[in-house]
Order: sequence, then structure tokens, then C-alpha cells
Amino acid sequence: MDVTAQDAIEALRELERRLPDLFTLEPGMTDAELTEAEPRLPDGIRTLLRAVSAVHMAGDDRLDLDPRVTKAGSRWMRGPGEESRVLLSLATGDHFFVDVHPGTGEWGAVFSQSADFFSTYAYCARSLPEFLVDYAREALAHADRVKADPEEYDWEDEEFDILFPCESVWGGRADVHGTPVAELRGTDDPDLAEVVAGLPDEAVLVDLRTLEPPLLMKLRPTNRKQEEFVRLGRQRQFAVAVPENTPLPAHDAH
Repeated sequence: MDVTAQDAIEALRELERRLPDLFTLEPGMTDAELTEAEPRLPDGIRTLLRAVSAVHMAGDDRLDLDPRVTKAGSRWMRGPGEESRVLLSLATGDHFFVDVHPGTGEWGAVFSQSADFFSTYAYCARSLPEFLVDYAREALAHADRVKADPEEYDWEDEEFDILFPCESVWGGRADVHGTPVAELRGTDDPDLAEVVAGLPDEAVLVDLRTLEPPLLMKLRPTNRKQEEFVRLGRQRQFAVAVPENTPLPAHDAH
């Protein structure tokens, strides 16, 4: 069953209620603000943003949802691309972002890229609501473990984990390396065929339709050149590493 915007709202409110010293929800946005920020905003994301615009964590960090402040703007962010919204950027070099399809305006899956894991990308969740529900549940579960047996934990380190539960994805498995596009020519899958038709043979592709997040993807073009990480397809169901500066079809730019 798909995770809905209402599921995410309830999970975040439970997080704030149970851990008020660590998490505070910022008020939602008005319809006028939402339309100004992104006129084609999907109904589910609009519902979510009416209820909460950010999660403020103890200290100065925020998990931002407001489209006016989440567009990719830092050059060091190698993964997102212009059609993404960067939800959270940490001093560690990790950042988490959600795709926005340039043609339809739909918000897609959530990914992460880390300064510590070049050529490796985390597929975090199928959607922003799913990511937020996972975030809240993991933080609460970890807080419960610390409360139940505090002597087993280094409080400084474990508080960091509670505040940034999303970083646990980087401790996950990394058994997905993708398939060279050259091996996918002639596929009978029309969606896949449409994507590979516009890619060079040395690009590497992962079919997200077959995978259960969260997981890590080690992606590098077969010629070992510096890669760019893009998500392609009508529903952004394919993750691709292409050689840097590879031109992509205009209708499917990342």
C-alpha cells in the first residue's frame, strides 16, 4: 500500500509529541504560497505542505519541505540535478533530495549522495511521504532503545543518530551495481526501451521498479569516467550513471 501524505503528517506529529526537545514542526504553507512556489504541485504534496513546511531539529538543522528553499543550489551536490528539491544537507557532506519530473511536476523517489561515498547513491524511499514516515519511525524507535538501556549508549553519538535517522541508509547493503546500457538494447520493455534509446552504451542503469528501498547503488559508467547521477523515465523509475557532461534528451533531462 502506498504511503500517503496524511500518513506522513501523522508520523511527524507523533515525532514532535514524543520528542518535543529534539523535533519541532514548522507551520504549513498557505495555498497562495504553494501556488507561488510551484504551480503544478501534486495534490498529495500540497496536502503535506499545508500541514508542515519543515522539521526543525535540536540545534540549527532543518529538514525542509518548502519548495521555495529546497531547489538544488550548491555545486558540490553531485546527485540532485536541477529538477530536484534538496530536503536536508548535513555538515558531513550527506544530502537527501526528491525528484521533480520536469514534464509533469510530479514528486518522485527520495535519494541521497554523500561526500564519503563517491559513485555510490542511496535509494531512500519511493516517495517523500514514505521517506518522512520512515524518518519519524526510526527516530522514535532509536529513542526508545536509548531510554530503555541508556548505559549501553554513548549519548552524544546516539543523539546524533536520533536527530538524523535518515543517515542510517549509508550503513545498508551495497549490492546493486547496475547494468551497462549496451546490454539493454533490444529490450521488450517499452518504458526501458524509451530510456536506453537516448543513452550512450557506457551508461549504467538500475531499474528501481524491481528494488525495495532503502539500499545503496554503486554506479559508475563502464568507461570509468566521472559520472553524473540522473533519474529517467516517465515516473522516474530508472536510476542512471552517465559520463559527465553527456547530453540527454530535452524531454527527459534530470
